[in-house]
Amino acid sequence: MKNLKIIVLAVVFIGLIGGYYFYLSNRQSASAEDNVEVTELDEVVSKDLENAYPPTPREVMKFYNRIVECAYAGDYDDSDFSKLASQARALMDEELLEQNPEQEYAQQFRREIASFKEESQQIMQTSVCDTDEVVYQEIEGRKCAYVETIYFMKEGKSDFTRSYQRFLLRKDDKGNWKILAFYLINSEKASDEAS
Repeated sequence: MKNLKIIVLAVVFIGLIGGYYFYLSNRQSASAEDNVEVTELDEVVSKDLENAYPPTPREVMKFYNRIVECAYAGDYDDSDFSKLASQARALMDEELLEQNPEQEYAQQFRREIASFKEESQQIMQTSVCDTDEVVYQEIEGRKCAYVETIYFMKEGKSDFTRSYQRFLLRKDDKGNWKILAFYLINSEKASDEAS
């Protein structure tokens, strides 16, 4: 009987040690995975817009600006560029998509980025108007919203400009706000000196 108790205790003790070792091994593996740095580009290209579409016109524009910042930063390969262009198109209204076929849109996007780089421009910061500044209207029986954005850019070593753009978004049949049109409101030189 004593021998049986000792054997049972030994098996339980060995099981506890094995379980604790297994716990520590898996915890360290998870920690190593947690240390993998996820970049802004990774987050933008992997966002599932089918199931997690931005809920407001302002949020659509915030995500669009994230796409623009990643695209103009230029730290990506051809595959990532295609994903960025695809994400941008996923935010566009059907009418705008018809005017910008996928292939033509990607080529135009590349040309704009190349021109931007040739002029030694950088997007330093983007911002979207406040929620109470979004203007809602009904146009031709459809809900629309005007959202203003600001792009703060640096050109060369010392010139800074702000570009103000107004975007028109329209609610689609699924209830998602999509970019229908945009235009430049104003562009101004912010400073002639390097900061």
